[in-house]
This record gives sequence, C-alpha cells and structure tokens, in this order.
Amino acid sequence: SLSDPPLVMFYQISFPPDKKEKALAVVKSQFDVLSLGQFDNESGAFDQNRKILLYYTITGGSMREIDIVSSLCKEKSDRITCRQRGIHDAEGVYGENFHHLHAFCNAKPSYNVVHITNRVDDRLATKIKAITSAVTSTMCLPSEESCNVCGAEFYPLPFLHFTGNMFSASCGYVNKLMSPSAFENAMTDVAGAALVAEVKETYTTKLFPLGARILGSYQHSIEHWIGAHPDLKPCDVAPTSTAKLDATILDQMKLSSRAPAPRRGSASPIYLVDKSDWEERESRSRKKRTISLHEYYYLAGNILRWMRLYEKLPDANSWVWEWFPDGQLWEAAARTSGENAVHVVANQLSEQLALEKRLAEQLAIKKT
Repeated sequence: SLSDPPLVMFYQISFPPDKKEKALAVVKSQFDVLSLGQFDNESGAFDQNRKILLYYTITGGSMREIDIVSSLCKEKSDRITCRQRGIHDAEGVYGENFHHLHAFCNAKPSYNVVHITNRVDDRLATKIKAITSAVTSTMCLPSEESCNVCGAEFYPLPFLHFTGNMFSASCGYVNKLMSPSAFENAMTDVAGAALVAEVKETYTTKLFPLGARILGSYQHSIEHWIGAHPDLKPCDVAPTSTAKLDATILDQMKLSSRAPAPRRGSASPIYLVDKSDWEERESRSRKKRTISLHEYYYLAGNILRWMRLYEKLPDANSWVWEWFPDGQLWEAAARTSGENAVHVVANQLSEQLALEKRLAEQLAIKKT
C-alpha cells in the first residue's frame, strides 16, 4: 500500500572492461524488474504502489555507463528513488556496497535490506531477472524467528551462500556481522589456516579443489559475508523444479514459495567442475565417515570459521547439526573443544572404527 515504508535496496553495479555491454544489458533488465513493483504472493501480482529506495555503487564504468544508470533512475523515478553511494574507476573494488548496507543497518536496526548485483556468473544470466524479483518479493521478507536471510536459492556447499550473492536480510542479523573490511582480513587469515591444516592433513578437500574464491580470501570474502555467521537461519523461494526458460517473470514468481533452506541440491551448480557424478560423489563422501569427518566443506571447516570469526557456534536447534554428516558428534565435540573439535572427532572416530573392526573380527572367528 501507499503507506508502506519503501523497500530499501543496495545495488552493486560492476562494469568489467571486457564485458561492459553484457553488464549494461543486465542492469537494464534488473531496472525493468524493479519497475514492475514488488511481487506479492498473496495476490499473485506485482504491487506497483510499493516504492523502492535504491542505494547504488558503480565500479569500472565510464561516463557513458554512469549516465545510462542515472537516466534509468530518472525514467523509473515514480517507483524508484535512487541514491548514488560511490563511483570507482577500478572494476576490482569490492565490498563497498556491503559497507553502506552494514552502516545503514547499524543506524536502522528494525529495518530489512535487500542486496542485488549485476555482477553474476555467466551461467546465471538467464536467471537474473527471476533472482532479482525473488529477493524483492513479499515472500522473501525476512523475520528474526524463522528466516533472517532469504534468497532465490540457498546452498551449503562449498560454503553457505545464496545464488548470485543476492538476498533479503533483517538488519538484526546484519548487525551481528563484522564490517566487510574486517571480515575480509579475518577470512584471509582463516584461508591461510585452512591451507596449513590441509598440508598437515587435518582437513581433506575431496569435494572441491581449494582456491581463493572457495576459501573466501581477499576480494572473494564478499561472497561469504552474509552466510558466515553461526546465527544464520536461511530460507529460499525459487521453485525446486526447473521453470521453463520461456516462462514470464510473473509465471516464475507464481511457482515460487518460501521454505526453510537447504532444500535443493547441496552444492550450487556454478561451483561444480563436473556435474555428471556430483550427487553420487557427495553421497559417497557423506557415508564414508573417514572422509566426511575430515572434509573441510562439511562441519570441520565451518566450525573453524565460526570460531575464528565470531567465537560462537550455532544454537543447538540450528539446521546445521541436522544437515551436515555426524552433526551431533561434531556439536558435542565443538561445544567442549572449539576449533580443536576436528582432532577430538578424529580420535573418537579412529577408536570407534578400531572397535568395530575388532567386533567384526570376533564375529568372523565365532562363525568359523
């Protein structure tokens, strides 16, 4: 309705030097989606009265691109109030938009905020309108109790993240997060610790190759920022069945519904080098405890990050202890031993496996 407060959005616009036209086409398509209004799942239609307050940051654009964004704002000014927050020549400036989002939440803790970007993996190009519409819809409004961050799709592997790094979050949750610059430094340190531990064979990395993006070091930390806190309660709204490519945004939104996540595949397809046997490989890793208990992408690495970053573990009723392999075992070890839980669990496992082996041998002797 007209009296509703505006939807507060933070928009990171990037223009990579070799992909400026493609990046501009994405921006135009996202402005088209925003000008439709907010999708309201009760009425099954777009609410064109819902105003948007849009804070945007541009990196890597020339005057031409900057002017086009300004003219899009003017064109849609009946629905969207634009506030420019920063323009940087270097396309490689990351995280500044999150800095503004974080500062806004510190000042207005009762609000919700939406983050969108045109900086997406090429493989998401066909989904960008649907993702933008999903995170701005009424069904993605966060709540402190059940879902403090909502996105189109949430995946726990290779790290806790939302597709396209676009989401709607409660400021109550955002205010628990480190500032993006402090987070970048801390994540770079954690990545270093993970690499050392892998060399010492404390962790294994059988599911994904270790790399800067997956570890979240330096500029890659922004992809990890929203999902890194142990109090994360994620939900997502995209249809779990694949929508037809020619479906309109309205059709896609009508197929969407909100539910606690994770509830689709365990890993985002964009991180999978070989999709063909992924489900089988991941299923094998989960079942083989000698692998799953040391695997960095399961609880071993997550506990390291939660403890190093926030010195806190998820609550006893958190989804993580149910979803990840051997959650109860990990939780008990982590509550008493913190990030050293990996050693405690490894010792318990080797004792348990040795016991099982002895029992099996004894049974074999009895049978003979």
